[in-house]
Amino acid sequence: MNEPLGDGPILIVGGFGTSHQLYGPLRAHLATVSGRPVAVAPLTLLDWAGVVATDSYGALLRIVHRAVEESLAAHRAPRLTLVAHSAGGVLARIYLGDQPYGPRRLVYNGFQRVAALVTLGTPHSTTRRGRQGGLNQVAFVQATYPGAYWRFIRYVTVMGRSVWGNQAGTPEDQSAFRSYTLISGVGAQWGDGVVPIANGHLEGAQQITLPDLRHAPGRVNQRWYGSTVETVRAWWEAIEWGA
Repeated sequence: MNEPLGDGPILIVGGFGTSHQLYGPLRAHLATVSGRPVAVAPLTLLDWAGVVATDSYGALLRIVHRAVEESLAAHRAPRLTLVAHSAGGVLARIYLGDQPYGPRRLVYNGFQRVAALVTLGTPHSTTRRGRQGGLNQVAFVQATYPGAYWRFIRYVTVMGRSVWGNQAGTPEDQSAFRSYTLISGVGAQWGDGVVPIANGHLEGAQQITLPDLRHAPGRVNQRWYGSTVETVRAWWEAIEWGA
């Protein structure tokens, strides 16, 4: 049985190479649909750029921890829901953990403050390692906290099924093929244009796959996970109904 999402605040954790301003529309749509207070962790492009040099999410963890503490204090809540996009979902899983991470052996025990983790287009597993694409971080959570690891936390994985990786297809198809291959070793499969569906779902989690959703904001006529109120409602209501 799925654990309830509760009625606490929501904190959005953005993805690799993004700044928190990108998630303003998602924040507004999610607040409308959920009826709950929503904030965005203040991660910036510069913060993510540091990962390229250090191959560590250590600095990002501190920012997320502060944002969690501030949200809980502001709303006098014991626990909150994390909604994490792309690599933000990997970052969130490290934050939840109780095992030392990185060269500074960081531990935040975020599992004590989080009721639910909802991921949008997050690469939860990989067959490879390396700095490129944050694969070392994916491999770390895959080995250390496999599946829906914390049994008292509700895990939900949301994936778009929009682009078939094709080495001889359109530029978008070719880009998807390269990204899927980097993550999983297999390029010819369905995904959201960056993450393959199979790698975007987590064993033991509530798994939601929706058609036509791209990985991130792009062309005007393309939808991503936070495009509109209707788009956000499609996955949020599926979560609430336990679909």
